[in-house]
Amino acid sequence: MRGRNGPKIVAIGGGTGTPNILRGLKKYTENLTAIVNVTDAGRSSGKLRKELNIAPPGDVRNCLIALADSDHLLYDLFQYRFADGKTLAGYSFGNLFIAALTKMTGSFSKALEQSAKILAIRGAVIPSTLQNVHICARLADGRIVKGEPNVRNFGKVRIAELFLDRKNVKAAPGAINAIKKADLVVIGPGSLHTSVLSNFLVSGIAKAVRESRAKKVYVCNIVTQPGLTDDFDAADHVNEVLKYLGRGALDYAIINGSKPPRRTMKKYEMDNAFLVKFSKEGIERAGVKPIVADLLEKSEKRKPLWEKMYWLRHDSEKLARVLVGLINGAE
Repeated sequence: MRGRNGPKIVAIGGGTGTPNILRGLKKYTENLTAIVNVTDAGRSSGKLRKELNIAPPGDVRNCLIALADSDHLLYDLFQYRFADGKTLAGYSFGNLFIAALTKMTGSFSKALEQSAKILAIRGAVIPSTLQNVHICARLADGRIVKGEPNVRNFGKVRIAELFLDRKNVKAAPGAINAIKKADLVVIGPGSLHTSVLSNFLVSGIAKAVRESRAKKVYVCNIVTQPGLTDDFDAADHVNEVLKYLGRGALDYAIINGSKPPRRTMKKYEMDNAFLVKFSKEGIERAGVKPIVADLLEKSEKRKPLWEKMYWLRHDSEKLARVLVGLINGAE
């Protein structure tokens, strides 16, 4: 089923969720486009952004690697994160590589083009915007917080509204057109406000999704995220997406229906993260069709040492089968 004649699929998001989607879908089609958030301001991406005045490379790096068909050593090299040293500790080689290419070519978009060639990716990775922007939030108590780390911060009241620190932020070339031509648009999973919804704050992207003739799917997170989605159930996630996309803009919501091992959930609950509860009726009231399936990845599938073995995430192969099935008419 895979090939250049495969379905045109656009994945919108960032973080670790979108790369996981891409890893599964690239087995079915080469017509993949990732539209990735560039409001990250934490860890090494944030440091590079501040020191070099470049777009944060972390989320786009992860999507490039997910679509790579290159040698496994090169894959590991781009993901390698320095563990020690006063200067380099915490920095990933891939982020440094993209930062160097940005300076060499004079353009973040050109740096991504060259990185895509080196990694021999199948598909395209497009930042939602090429402008230097930060995400901001107005909280339920009226306070304003600026910057991704502050928007994600634990212990604050609910987010009432998201916005960018600039007005009329333009979408990167190719992003709108990819959405318009898509057969399927996949939104999430990932940090709801900072990785997913931040993309819809860029002028034209939400409108393009609303007007696209593609089937539009939101993949709900497995657990809540402290500081962003405390006490959210699946319907809350869906309604938050519709708040920025517009009512009627989603066709489906995909929800994991299997329960993780209790020992795993205890570790999450120690960090105030809980399994996302759902009712089909609540999602249907939002005008969205729920699809519930066993989508959990087994922990033994994960081999890289840098990944916490108790992390819960969607199985990319199971999720891809559900998504491709929607294109083919299966529900």
